This record gives sequence, structure tokens and C-alpha cells, in this order.
Amino acid sequence: MTRVIRTAVVDDQELVRDGFSMILRAQPDLEVAATLSNGREFLHAVRSGQDIDVALMDIRMPIMDGIAATRAVTEMPHAPAVIVVTTFDHDEYVLDAIAAGARGFLLKRCSTAELVDAVRKVACGVSILSPEITEAVLARVRATATSQSWDIDTYKLTPREYEILALIGSGLNNTEIAGRLYLSMSSVKTHVGNVLNKTHSRDRVQAAILAIRAGI
Repeated sequence: MTRVIRTAVVDDQELVRDGFSMILRAQPDLEVAATLSNGREFLHAVRSGQDIDVALMDIRMPIMDGIAATRAVTEMPHAPAVIVVTTFDHDEYVLDAIAAGARGFLLKRCSTAELVDAVRKVACGVSILSPEITEAVLARVRATATSQSWDIDTYKLTPREYEILALIGSGLNNTEIAGRLYLSMSSVKTHVGNVLNKTHSRDRVQAAILAIRAGI
């Protein structure tokens, strides 16, 4: 039996809520559990025990914005995963969303397929960022990063894992890393998983930011 992913749509614009809800309800494995107009309503729904797996969260909303709501909900046990969906593609919002605990970030101009795919991936524990946003985030971090001393023993990385982290910091995906290092995809996935675990990074974007800020 296919697992049904229960979603919440949190946006102060009724048209957006209705549009996203229509897209989600058209999928057999997705269900709209709640439509809410601000972060406070969302937190109330979660605290009241409403069963939500994934929340599509706007950033700019009255009463409580999406960043504050994301930060608050991620501190709760069994919290739903949050995908920030916004018209604002400024990289500072992305960094704020990542820091708050968002598991994904999409622009509202994304396609129906991208939105549905993001919900499914995040529900399975995969963090997602659209390529254009990832590029903007890494460019901003590179521009503002200051080189720091780096002690490889801090995270007990092997030389190969250190190399993998450096390539993640350069924005390479797994396929590109495999080609660069002449490794199989399964080996790359294993090394990336080890890097994330050892550096306590929630996802590869956090690992990339760590690598850039460390100057490697």
C-alpha cells in the first residue's frame, strides 16, 4: 500500500494556498491535511496534534513569518519537515531558512513536477534545494567567508572524506564527484554519508557551507 504524505500549506495568500492544494490533491500519495495563513496557525495545528508530514511554508507572512515558524517547529518532537516556498530568491533568505531547520527551499515559480517531487523527497528524509538557489547560496558564502585554520582531526575525516568535503564545497553533485575521483556512485554515496555524519551536517548544503567557511 502506498504511503500517503500529509501536507500543510502555509501562506497568507488564499490564491497560493488553493493552487498548491489543487496540485497536491491531484497526486494519489499526497493529502492536504491543513491550509493555514500564518506561522502561528501552523504551530497551533502541530501542537494540537494534527498529523502533518511536510509543510510548504511561505517566508513573508503576518503575525508570524515562515522563518520564525520553522525555527520553532523544528524544536518540537516528531516535527514535520519544512519546505520553504517563496517568491524571494535572495540568498540571505535561503541561509536563514537553512539555519532555522528547513529541509528544502523552492521558488514559487517552480514547476508542478518540481513541487511534487520536493514533497516526496523531503518526506523520505532527503533535503532539497533548487540548483539556482544552491548556486546563489554557495556564491554568497564564498564571498563572505574568511579562511580559518582547519584541523582535519576535528571531525576525524579520512583523506578521501576530506577530499569529498572539498568537492561538495565546490558545488559538485555525486555524479560529478564520481567522475572527478574515478569512483563508483555507491562509493561516493558512502563517503558523502560519512562526511555528513562526522561533520554533523544535516545535508550536503550545510556541509558545503562548512567547507567554504573553513577555506578548503
